Amino acid sequence: MSPEKYNAASYPLCSQTSTLSSWSIDMVPGPYWSSFEQFRTGGLNALESIRIGSVATLRSKSGAFRILRDEDFQRLWGLASEVHRLQTGLKFVIKAAKVALKHPDQEHVELLIQSASMIAQAPELPQREGHESFHLTPEELAAESDEHLDLQTAEIPRPKW
Repeated sequence: MSPEKYNAASYPLCSQTSTLSSWSIDMVPGPYWSSFEQFRTGGLNALESIRIGSVATLRSKSGAFRILRDEDFQRLWGLASEVHRLQTGLKFVIKAAKVALKHPDQEHVELLIQSASMIAQAPELPQREGHESFHLTPEELAAESDEHLDLQTAEIPRPKW
C-alpha cells in the first residue's frame, strides 16, 4: 500500500495542531545583588522581592547565580522534560522514516505513521505547583501534646566543666 492512501484525519499527528505559544514562558529580570553580603542582609525581604516570572541575579566571588521561584522552576523543568521527550520521539520517527523509505511496504509505512502518532498522543508532562507548606492537623497537635513534655530550659541542669 502506498503512503498516498493514508489520510491526515486518521492520524493524530496530522490533525492535531499545537502552538508554541502555549509552551512559552516569559521571564523578566528581577532583583540584582552584587554580593552575597548584600543578599544576606536583605533577609526574607530579598527573597520575597523575587516575583513569579522573574529571575533574580546574585553575583559573588565564585560566579553568578540565578534565583527563581519554585513555580517558575517547576514550569521550566516541565518544559525541558517535554523538549527531551519530543527529541527522543523525533529520533524514533526519523529511524522509522528511513526504514519506510528502504522498505515501502504497508507494514513499514504503518510503523512510521504509528511512531509519529505516538508523539502526538502522549500528553505534555505535568507541571506541579511546587511543595506544600508543612502544617500539623489538630489531631496531630493533640497527639503531640499528650506526651506531657514540658521543656523549661531554665530548669535543666547544665554541665559544669
